[in-house]
Amino acid sequence: MSRHSEPTAGGTLPISSAPAGPDRQGRDGRFHFPGSLSLDVKRLVRGEHGKEYDSMHRLRYQVFCQEVHFLNPDRYPAGLEIDDYDAVSEHFLAVNNYNDDVVGTVRLVRWSERKSFPTAKHFGSLMEELDRQGFPLHSTAEISRLCISKQYRKRLKDGLLGLDGYEGRSDQRRRYPEVILELFKVMYLASRFDLGITHWIAAFEDSLYRLLKRYGIHLDPLVPEEIDYYGKVKIYGASIPQILEAMKMRRAEFHAFFCEPPEHH
Repeated sequence: MSRHSEPTAGGTLPISSAPAGPDRQGRDGRFHFPGSLSLDVKRLVRGEHGKEYDSMHRLRYQVFCQEVHFLNPDRYPAGLEIDDYDAVSEHFLAVNNYNDDVVGTVRLVRWSERKSFPTAKHFGSLMEELDRQGFPLHSTAEISRLCISKQYRKRLKDGLLGLDGYEGRSDQRRRYPEVILELFKVMYLASRFDLGITHWIAAFEDSLYRLLKRYGIHLDPLVPEEIDYYGKVKIYGASIPQILEAMKMRRAEFHAFFCEPPEHH
């Protein structure tokens, strides 16, 4: 399979992360992360309940229930964190190619009339605000349940997503939050080419918002106030073309990385 194949339901997007030198450009002319991690990042087949789904739910249980205690582990006796929004979500999974470790996961929650969006439970005016700002509900998705296995954070003490570990950049092999960026790239490709998603919304802590913005993934604050959603967060959103245009202006190398055309063989 080509390195960047067009996303299809359950399709795999193997993303090489082999060392490529300080210019971050490999012999093939494409962007490569300077570390040695090699990820297999894929969108899971919606509605299935196999091994990959179990791995995803188990990782979420380990992070959100056992590690940071956002959720009560007693509610999940099987050790799998599952909620009502999973049935209307597109799920993404990153796996280490070398040992099949589950590295990270994230989902895009599609709007439904019955469930709305997860953040709407914590901010009652969300739907009115989305309507006011022209977000089309049927092609808007909420970024949700982003988590990374603690074995794959830069330093274990750096928190839920290892964000603090990227403040210093002396170690070129650890310069980029690779797992997060790889997941976001595959979400973008799937949204653009396969899912018909035109807008993203999310509830981010300041640290995650700053990190994503640093690497060119910029969503605008939708409302000025913070909300209490497993901690203090703000609600952000943007159209996908708007995100890509901002990335092109601020981080051209990542714009090229995100927008590499799918190859067909």
